[in-house]
Amino acid sequence: LRRRKIRDKVPMTFITAEPYIGHLGLGGVGDSKGLLEAAMRDRHIKWITNAKTTKIEAGKMFVTEFDDSGNEKKQHELPFNYGMMLPAFKGIDAVFGIEGLTNPRGFILIDPFQRNPK
Repeated sequence: LRRRKIRDKVPMTFITAEPYIGHLGLGGVGDSKGLLEAAMRDRHIKWITNAKTTKIEAGKMFVTEFDDSGNEKKQHELPFNYGMMLPAFKGIDAVFGIEGLTNPRGFILIDPFQRNPK
């Protein structure tokens, strides 16, 4: 878009299930929230956090935004010409579903010392 000099004419929205931009699945790293929000503002990219994609139709994405308590806050209907979705993270198939070793998403359960209790 920059090469074609039309970036300023194309609105972009970043949607994430994380509670804030820069959470990175870790609760933030340093000032990741401030840095990523500033970078997105500089590039005129809007964002919706704490959200779930509920439905996709041709040219429309339906997103539900939640508050901090998990209650529905707002519903968005976002038009798009190009959309990209990243699949949810999950553990590897080799250990998926082993009782006491993994959680329901297939990630290894650990204690504060990075050890699996089992």
